Amino acid sequence: MEKLSRSASGARHLRWGREILATQKAQLEVNTRLTVPQQEALEAEIKRFEPCIQKLADAVVPYREFVEHAHVAVRAKQRVANFLCDEAQREADAGLRPHRHDIAAIIPGGHAAILAKTPLSRVLRAGHEKTVEYAERAAGMMRSLPANIPGVSPLADTLEAAADLLSDFIAQAVTLNHQRAPLRLAVNKATYELREELDQMDGRLRSFFSAHFIDSLYPDLTRKGTAVADEEDEDDDMSAHPDAA
Repeated sequence: MEKLSRSASGARHLRWGREILATQKAQLEVNTRLTVPQQEALEAEIKRFEPCIQKLADAVVPYREFVEHAHVAVRAKQRVANFLCDEAQREADAGLRPHRHDIAAIIPGGHAAILAKTPLSRVLRAGHEKTVEYAERAAGMMRSLPANIPGVSPLADTLEAAADLLSDFIAQAVTLNHQRAPLRLAVNKATYELREELDQMDGRLRSFFSAHFIDSLYPDLTRKGTAVADEEDEDDDMSAHPDAA
């Protein structure tokens, strides 16, 4: 018997559990060859299993809502702030380039020491924090330039504003991660309990049914055992694993 991979998401476990529950109910409805003891055994398992399904649903729904809205939204804002850092750098580059000889006489390395040719967010894929650090450093160096180089202060202001915006969104992401942890824990706990209940169900049903019957309660799987096979909806991936969302 192939069971859903433990690495599958809570949402996929919920789908899997619902398929099993539906099959149990279908056996009672359709299979006229069941004996009375077998019917009673299945009815008892359904009563035990339905609360597990509901508990997992109660955990998965708020977690997926969080991931698909708050989490996605703050990541989108971070991308916009990264873009604004890039734009501020390009504007600073264009504004400082005509004065690069004067800058070279003041700052070792000159114009190139302040701004790199590659966009900030591309150079510094090590993390958003580094982008903020680099942007703030560049703005600080620009402010050290003499007043006879025009337009430096507004350019530095724009660069700092973009860095501050990205810094705010980094802080928001940290807060969201703290909020995410208990939601993910609830999903993981409910998923574990559902799997445990199924293992116990298999053991109890062996007293009434063949191994072939028990195996028939479980749906076919796909994607290396991480999703329920569904011929009617081949694009259904039911979300990523919670740890990867």
